[in-house]
Amino acid sequence: MISAPVSTSSTPSPGLGARDISLHAGDRALLDGVSLTLRPGEVVGLLGPNGSGKSTLLRILARLAAPSSGSVTLDGQPIDGIDRRVTARAIGYLPQSARSEWPISARETVMLGRTPFLSPLARTTEADRAAVDAALTVTDTLHLADRAVTTLSGGERMRVMLARVLAGEPSLLLLDEPVTGLDPRHQLEAMILLDRLAGDGRGTLVVLHDLTLAARFCHRVYVLHEGRVVAEGPPAEALDAETIGAAFEVEARRIGDGDDALIIPWAIQARSDGGGDAGRR
Repeated sequence: MISAPVSTSSTPSPGLGARDISLHAGDRALLDGVSLTLRPGEVVGLLGPNGSGKSTLLRILARLAAPSSGSVTLDGQPIDGIDRRVTARAIGYLPQSARSEWPISARETVMLGRTPFLSPLARTTEADRAAVDAALTVTDTLHLADRAVTTLSGGERMRVMLARVLAGEPSLLLLDEPVTGLDPRHQLEAMILLDRLAGDGRGTLVVLHDLTLAARFCHRVYVLHEGRVVAEGPPAEALDAETIGAAFEVEARRIGDGDDALIIPWAIQARSDGGGDAGRR
């Protein structure tokens, strides 16, 4: 399935848009002509094998890296012409393996998410504290509020970092593997939270490796392979056997359809060179 083209309508499109994003490192293309959209009120999955360009793309969308070519827009306006404080309030970014090395409390860590709303030397307000409490509550970390973040488990720390992003009350979220390291219950809670946020009008672009979670919770998915979008659309259409085989080099078994589908990587796909069949039995 080929990526759908970005609309060329003169009406500004709400949300985040990327058109023909490419990034080169020497002779190597890290991203090659990637286009995507993230609109308010949807959860969009970004899938692909390691090294396919997912994290690089999120960094570009978050204005932490510049593409070699192509453009990014926020609500129809070129993002590089918008004040960075404005984009920091609109876009919340959670990097892969987010962590804090400072021995400060979880509450203080989450309060850092309010930075775009604070002027230098400004004191936190009741609104700031309420936003932090709300973020701690929805991520099931309120009971960890007074513990030093450096003493938390990997899964607990990831949820605190997600709370830090949510404390800024952004309308758009860019989340790089937020459920990695979480136990099954908290994986489900995190995805249910993203679904609930979508119902409240927020948009989330989330990097996932779990195909079943993507099929259940994402409205749309993009599949990257070698820096290119090889499939885009509703999970039931984009995550077909051909795409999964081409992108991940595995054969998957599908149980059920639509939102109830279970997509289980079952065997390593045989390669034309005769290798890569160690997972068969």
